[in-house]
Amino acid sequence: MTVRHGYEFNEAPYAIQVDAHAGAMPPEFSFVTVSADNVVLSAMKKAEDTDALIFHMYEWAGKEGTVELKVPHGATGAIETDLMEQPEGKALTIDNDHISVAVHPFEILALRVDYPHQKQ
Repeated sequence: MTVRHGYEFNEAPYAIQVDAHAGAMPPEFSFVTVSADNVVLSAMKKAEDTDALIFHMYEWAGKEGTVELKVPHGATGAIETDLMEQPEGKALTIDNDHISVAVHPFEILALRVDYPHQKQ
């Protein structure tokens, strides 16, 4: 847990006050969650060439296991990628906005989660 506490200390979240507005989200909402305490989500961004989201995370405790990500609703596919966002391996299963993926000791892991194209 020392790594996680250090990361949280150095990368403190910040809040922005907004006015009340109508919307479909509940008053409390997590955009993404990671189930394993030994895995840190270090970055999330929009993919360079699609409407997918890219998640970067790493395992810090030297433990092998499975990590489960809860991702935003509407995902149509998911796959592990390299750090250049190129697919590696087979497609991952999405079950009720949850993705399970194997994680290896001290591994850096990148996932691409696909979403339908949004018209601007």
